Amino acid sequence: MILYLRRLYLGGLIGLLMAAVILSVGGCGSAPPKQEGPAIDAALGRFNRAARLAFEKGRLQQAASDYRKALDRAYVRDDTAAILDAQYNLAFCLMNLQSYEEALGVVRNASTEMALAGRGHSVDFLLLEGTILYRSGNSAEAWTITDQILSTLTQASSVIQSKTQFLRGLIASQQGDTGRLHTAIAALGQPEHPQLRADHQELVGHLAMAEHNWDAAIEAFDGAAKLRREALDYRAMVRVLALAGKASEEAGREKEASIRYLRAGRSAVLQGLFNDALKWLKRAEQIADTAGEAQIAREARVYLGQIEALTAASSGKN
Repeated sequence: MILYLRRLYLGGLIGLLMAAVILSVGGCGSAPPKQEGPAIDAALGRFNRAARLAFEKGRLQQAASDYRKALDRAYVRDDTAAILDAQYNLAFCLMNLQSYEEALGVVRNASTEMALAGRGHSVDFLLLEGTILYRSGNSAEAWTITDQILSTLTQASSVIQSKTQFLRGLIASQQGDTGRLHTAIAALGQPEHPQLRADHQELVGHLAMAEHNWDAAIEAFDGAAKLRREALDYRAMVRVLALAGKASEEAGREKEASIRYLRAGRSAVLQGLFNDALKWLKRAEQIADTAGEAQIAREARVYLGQIEALTAASSGKN
C-alpha cells in the first residue's frame, strides 16, 4: 500500500494519504500454484484506485464518494490500517471541498478508531485536524493542536515539524501576530526541499504584507507560486497567486493585480475550485474595468461564464 496522499499533503499542505493498492495477477495453467502473500481485497483496491484517479483529475466530489466506499469496505474487513487510510483521505478531500465540519467529524472518528485499536494520537492526523480548523476560521484551536504536535517531537518527523511551523505562521498571519510569524519563519530556516522552500517564501510574503512592504510581498508570493507549480501542487499555487494579486493591488499596480487574479481564477475553474475562482475572477474583472484593461476584463468574463454554465449543468443533473 502506497501512502500517496500523505506524501502530497506533507509535500504541499494542506495537499496526503491516498492508498494505491496494486492487485497481483495470478497465473493459470497446469503448474502448481505458487505460494503468494496475503490475499488482496479487490473491491478495496478498486475504490482506492478510482478515488486516486478522481483526485488527480480534480474531481474532488467523486474522490470523496469513492473514499466513502473504501471506508465502508475497510469496515467490512475490520482492517484498522485501511480504515485509517480511508478516513485520512476522505477528510482531506472534504477539507478541499470546504466541507470543514464533515471533515472534522471524519478526523475525530479516526481518533476513536485509533483508541479502539489501542493506538495513541497520530501526528499526521493532528496536523490535518489543525489545518482544517485553521481553514474553517478556528485559529485558536488550531494553534493549540500545533502546540500538541511540537510537544511530541519524538513522534513528529522533521517534515511534520516544518509543516507544523508553516501552519503556525499562517495562523499568526491570520491573527496579525508578526512576532509569532517571525518565529515560525525562523523555525523553518532555509530548507532545501522545494515544497518547504515554498512554505518559507509564502510566510515571508505574509510578513511583508503585514509590514506594508508590497514589493517584497509580490516577489515572495511569485516565488512561492513558481515553487508550487514545479511541485505540481496546483491548489496551493492558485492561493499564492491570488495573494500576489492582493499585494499588487495594495501596491497600486492595477494591471498586474488583475492579471494575477485572472491567472489564479482560470486555474481554479479548471480544478473545480469554483468558490475561489468566482471570487478571484470577479476581482480581476472589477480591477481591469477600473484600469481600462478591457482585454483582461473580457478574459475574466469568459471564465465567469464557464462557472455559470458548469453550475447550471450541475443543478440540471440534480
